[in-house]
Amino acid sequence: MRIVYLRSFLAVSLVFGQTTKACTAPRIRRPWSQLSQTDKNLYIKAVALGMQKGYHQRFVEIHMEPASNWEAHDVFFFYWHRAFLLGYENMLRSLGNEFACITIPYWDYAALGAKFISGSCSNMLTCGPLLQDFGGSTPRGAKALSMTVNGAAFQTDNCVSSSMTQNFCQSTSAFNTGKCLKCMPRNDWSKVQVPPDVNVLNVFNNIMGNVPATLDGVTEGIQYGTHNMVHAVLDSVMGTFASPGDPVFYSHHAAVDAFHAIYYKCIVASNPPSNKAKDARTWSQGRNYVGRTITATDKMTMKVGETGTTATSIWTAKSNPIYPFFQNLPQTYLAYSDITKLDAFSYSYDFLGTMLSAMNTQCTSFKPGTSMFLSDDGVVTTPQTTIDAVSQEIQWLAEATELASKFYTEDSDINYQVQIMLCVYYNECLGGVFDYSEEFKTNFRVTKKPPCKRIIDQLANGDIAIGVAGWEKVMLKNYPCNSPSHNF
Repeated sequence: MRIVYLRSFLAVSLVFGQTTKACTAPRIRRPWSQLSQTDKNLYIKAVALGMQKGYHQRFVEIHMEPASNWEAHDVFFFYWHRAFLLGYENMLRSLGNEFACITIPYWDYAALGAKFISGSCSNMLTCGPLLQDFGGSTPRGAKALSMTVNGAAFQTDNCVSSSMTQNFCQSTSAFNTGKCLKCMPRNDWSKVQVPPDVNVLNVFNNIMGNVPATLDGVTEGIQYGTHNMVHAVLDSVMGTFASPGDPVFYSHHAAVDAFHAIYYKCIVASNPPSNKAKDARTWSQGRNYVGRTITATDKMTMKVGETGTTATSIWTAKSNPIYPFFQNLPQTYLAYSDITKLDAFSYSYDFLGTMLSAMNTQCTSFKPGTSMFLSDDGVVTTPQTTIDAVSQEIQWLAEATELASKFYTEDSDINYQVQIMLCVYYNECLGGVFDYSEEFKTNFRVTKKPPCKRIIDQLANGDIAIGVAGWEKVMLKNYPCNSPSHNF
């Protein structure tokens, strides 16, 4: 029997400046898809309350502050956001006794990708129960709306009011004057396809299958692949650095954080470094906003303050309402390299019911299996459509990998060939593979194309090729081509 998400708690102490029962159970993050309806309702209630109290929008301020944002999206992308998510999670836990053991649920991207490629759903909204549960999206009106969140201006299809988003405030000044939006700017997610970058094989390749076994390698693979593409397809506020305004951000980044946790377990923990600051698996050379090299003893830059005001380091901003949620967290980057070594803030991920379970245990020998989807804890049962879609993808992966292994011997080459097959199938049969929009490139300082777009362009230029004869038959045996080009 699995331990349920909402755990019992006994001890009473002062936590985050409020009288709240302290959670004595381990801090475990679980996939949204595996939470009971009671636990889902509790999380939605907590986020809405965080907005109502004026905490939520202050996290947007930190993420948007230029010096903070610079470090957040450079070589220490994982570590910076890990601290950021812990601060937000601490905030949710401070809201009352019923929230004391709450954790940020992560988004199960592998199931999202499997369902889309199977044809059991057709877009981000219908394929993503998390998006639906977080309030969903609505069609665009006669014209786009112009909105601003903490100084970030953007176009959006609509503004969604739901039980989770009805208290949203776009800035602290709006909160103080009672002029909050009380809805979440969102595009129509039924109009965008699920990107190939969330597919389990692409995620694996971006973590450790086809990237250097270094912090730089996994950062480039995940940040510039899966991470960026999800922001790009959701767009609206999620397509800007004001993205922490949308609660989807936190589950998106919890998934990203889980990817790094798998990387660390498989690549680092199996052979612990004697000096993390000198090991490329845990450290890289980065520069701060003013161009100075960041050292292992430097505090990470996290400043809070509404855009247009003087921002203050969250580590010293004692008068700021969200200071208590950060005050006891580690302040240096290396402290966040291992989620199991964060003292009172240590946590783990429960991968049961996801394809990440096999990845986390098999590491570089990853071969997804179906057994993990068939367990029933008596609280949550995985929908049959999800099990069928995942089983279908696992079958294709097994057959495609077996075929590719007849032509290649290195695992990385085999995985790459299968990834190319998937990208071509997306491009020819699932509506196409696209680059980021120019607006998104500007907003996120993106200079590299998404992985599948790079692959398709390289194929077109003759720089790479699929060296596996008969791969099309294996693909079409498992997946039909709804709008085939001449290549199929």
